[in-house]
Amino acid sequence: MSHHPANMDATATCWSLRRAWSVLRDTNPAGTEDGLRSTVWGTRRGVGSHGDPTADTASLTTGARRQLADTVRENVDSARWLATSALRQTGLPVGPALAALTAVIGDLDPATAHEVGRHLARADTAVRRALRLGDDHWPLPGNPKCPACGTRMLRARTSNPDRAAWPVICGAGCWCTGMSCPCGMDVKVRRTPHIWSATWAATTLNLDITVEATA
Repeated sequence: MSHHPANMDATATCWSLRRAWSVLRDTNPAGTEDGLRSTVWGTRRGVGSHGDPTADTASLTTGARRQLADTVRENVDSARWLATSALRQTGLPVGPALAALTAVIGDLDPATAHEVGRHLARADTAVRRALRLGDDHWPLPGNPKCPACGTRMLRARTSNPDRAAWPVICGAGCWCTGMSCPCGMDVKVRRTPHIWSATWAATTLNLDITVEATA
């Protein structure tokens, strides 16, 4: 799995869309039957927790469901085409589109991963806005400072069912300045948003995000 920020961001966005799409299927099942289907993972622990993203979501009209499903399909098809074209020898794994994309984004070149992530982000944003579903962002325990900009807005992206794979982003939206940037990303790339692995959080912030924070 590449630790280039483009690959990490696209992978996190793909998981976010898989989660949002599953919520859409749960709350508005009619009109969303297609090959994007993925199972809902995790434990539903109560309103507002990471495992219960369905709270306070909106019910959509039939027309809105169809329009939203078309938007998701269009963007996912574009992402799938890009990934398949880049992986000419192996192609995508057989199976649902989002699961297949999740499996290969880390193997894409960063430029392709960036474009794949853009399409997935459009679909994810459309679903989450339609359902009034918030982002998959969780404030880190202790509210640590971002090593790049100094703000206390570090967030873990929580859609991946594997907590050890949750990446960390800066909610302030700061960007990497390149090799001289104090961000500490595994791969520093100028003009890319900061995103770190859970391993970075453990080693740099002395923070284990695989353990649920206590209130």
